[in-house]
Amino acid sequence: MTRVQSMLSALATSITLVMVGCSDGDSASVTPVTPVTREAPTSVGGEEARSVPTPDGLFTVPLTDLAGNGTDLAAYAGRPMLIEVWATWCGPCRRVRSIIKANRSELASVATVVGVSVDEGGAPTVQAYLRTSPSPGMIECLVTPQFRAAIAPYDTSNTIPKLIYVAPDGRIVNVSYGVNSADFMIGLLRNLRVRDTD
Repeated sequence: MTRVQSMLSALATSITLVMVGCSDGDSASVTPVTPVTREAPTSVGGEEARSVPTPDGLFTVPLTDLAGNGTDLAAYAGRPMLIEVWATWCGPCRRVRSIIKANRSELASVATVVGVSVDEGGAPTVQAYLRTSPSPGMIECLVTPQFRAAIAPYDTSNTIPKLIYVAPDGRIVNVSYGVNSADFMIGLLRNLRVRDTD
């Protein structure tokens, strides 16, 4: 286990957060959570992995953009990614968005930030919300069945907000529920970036 893997593992196991989240229905719940961390090999063919030659993992999962077009996140492969699974009606989701917006330049310096809406009203609902509360610098998409299937093995709770931390190679390394602090978000994403360059 590398030093960075040890740090990530210690960070994930030492933090137990009690966060308020919204279920995919309308009720709110308080859920004690320990972030889920998955480890993966850091070498390919006996050599340290230093770059991502082709998009893989979550970068290749189909999503829908707000114009209704099919898309994926392949153009952002090679950098850590923070994906917020959210809905416009969810109060804790709005809190996460305010934290992301308040720290957008620091987050953007270490990762690509993506919002994936689960709103049943689809693009019109999300676009109306974003007109009154824009999220500069975030890539906005709508959830797809393929996205839900891709995160299912890591997703221990059908609740939002859900923050998915993605390594530069497309692996999901952490899923956190509720409101994460800016320090937690930035620290974990920095560690993912460092891990890629070790």
